[in-house]
Amino acid sequence: MEYLLLLLLVIMTIIFGKIGTRFGLSEVVGQLLSGIFLGTSFLNVVHPNDLIHLVSEIGIFLLMLNSGLESDLKEMKKYIKASSFIACMGVLLPIIVFPITFLLLRYSIQVSMFSGIVFSATSISITLAVLAEQKKLATSIGSIILSAAVLDDIIALVAVTLFSMFIGGGNLGFSDLLPLLAFALGILLRKVDFSEKIGYIGTKFGNWFFYPAFFGSIGLEVAVQGLNNKLVAILIFSILAIITKFYGSYIGARVSGLSVNMSNAIGSGMISRGEMALVIIQIGISSQIINDDTSSEFIVAVIISTIIAPIIMKPLFKKV
Repeated sequence: MEYLLLLLLVIMTIIFGKIGTRFGLSEVVGQLLSGIFLGTSFLNVVHPNDLIHLVSEIGIFLLMLNSGLESDLKEMKKYIKASSFIACMGVLLPIIVFPITFLLLRYSIQVSMFSGIVFSATSISITLAVLAEQKKLATSIGSIILSAAVLDDIIALVAVTLFSMFIGGGNLGFSDLLPLLAFALGILLRKVDFSEKIGYIGTKFGNWFFYPAFFGSIGLEVAVQGLNNKLVAILIFSILAIITKFYGSYIGARVSGLSVNMSNAIGSGMISRGEMALVIIQIGISSQIINDDTSSEFIVAVIISTIIAPIIMKPLFKKV
């Protein structure tokens, strides 16, 4: 029965992902909505189990491995000054603003500190799609955003690993270290001759099975019914997710000497949280930093920021 439920989850998640892209949304958003639809929030036919958890862990591993394989350190060095300023400011603002906001809303110190790490991450997949659509992927702005996002994600992964080890109650297991290790492995494997083949095979298996299982399983954790009294908080988190990353990255770009139009475009390109924030949320759940109830608020805010990001990006990219 577990195998049939897993298959149902994967098939429906792939379908929802394709529908999402048809409506101009990110594929990840569609996949998350699939899990919400199949889980306790609506149909209540698929629930998290050991098999789904195992396949999701493999999905995280492949996702981070492929992220490492796609991180060209030589290309990043060309724009190291700009990308470093952008990444640091894009991380610094959320890490300061979110914990303060969460504390004011009477969340625990542990959850408040963790929120800063979650919203400091950047998802590059949606930004890359918009850059490709406007034929700016191979330009300087594309390289700068990609480099800054990679640095962002390295900082966030290291931060969540250290946080889990020293502050999260010591509940960090090997599976929680896996995203960081897989990312590092991907960067190392770029040096071998068959790295492109590894990336191609990993992406194929990921896109058609493991990624849908991972993103769908996260949607299963969301209980929409329990969010009625948290709508104001979610709205605040979503607005802050957009503002802190946009202005943090904008300031970093301006400090590094980039033009206003370029800085605006880069700021918008760093807004989306998507898969990277979801990986960090999953680490938080497994290491018991946050519970399923709190994670729903994080996930919904991530979904909202991921939906809004391309809407902001498209007109600003056209001005560059």
